[in-house]
Amino acid sequence: MDIHELKKQADLSYDITVAKRNALEKCHSRQIVVYNEHMFRADPGTICLVRTLKDAHDSFFVLDTNNNPVEITDPDGFLSVLLERNQESLNTYSQIYKTFTKKGR
Repeated sequence: MDIHELKKQADLSYDITVAKRNALEKCHSRQIVVYNEHMFRADPGTICLVRTLKDAHDSFFVLDTNNNPVEITDPDGFLSVLLERNQESLNTYSQIYKTFTKKGR
């Protein structure tokens, strides 16, 4: 392997790493959900919290992304919105990730 091929391989590796990082950031930003005029993250922690509270209560309070208390009166609807957005963003990220995995070979 000559120096030009090593540089080409290193550049490709760097470009893939940056693109993966950008795709993951985009995934995280797509997980922000507006519900009842408040913003929430559709991440595993929020989903788990809502599912746990939903099993025990018909309505409950959670903190939004700005640490404001919000009463959730429709836990099933809220959980559905969180799950849908979470899976939508992860499916998109997964597709992008697969294209970068193929490029790296």
